[in-house]
Amino acid sequence: MIGIAPIIFDINTSIYNYGWYYYCYNSSLYSGPPHNYVNKETNLNIVQDEIKIIMNLKDKTLKFIIDNVDKGESYSNIPIDIPLAPVVLLYNTDDSIEILESN
Repeated sequence: MIGIAPIIFDINTSIYNYGWYYYCYNSSLYSGPPHNYVNKETNLNIVQDEIKIIMNLKDKTLKFIIDNVDKGESYSNIPIDIPLAPVVLLYNTDDSIEILESN
């Protein structure tokens, strides 16, 4: 899973209750309030090579660009009055990621 989440949350609760995520395994969305998505179907594709997250603070939106294809907004009305951070959740012990700065 990849997305954004509040910097402070209760680690003993489900991560899905906090933040806004794209689940790379089956291309679905998960999030906490105000959206409350659990395995929501999307127009997103399963990632082959690269995923970019674009957070627009002015419009309070989040979108994903998958293998260089802009899929449009996945989330809107994201509360920006709380500190947010990028989040990556890995499942297998041999999974890995590389975080690159975009220009």
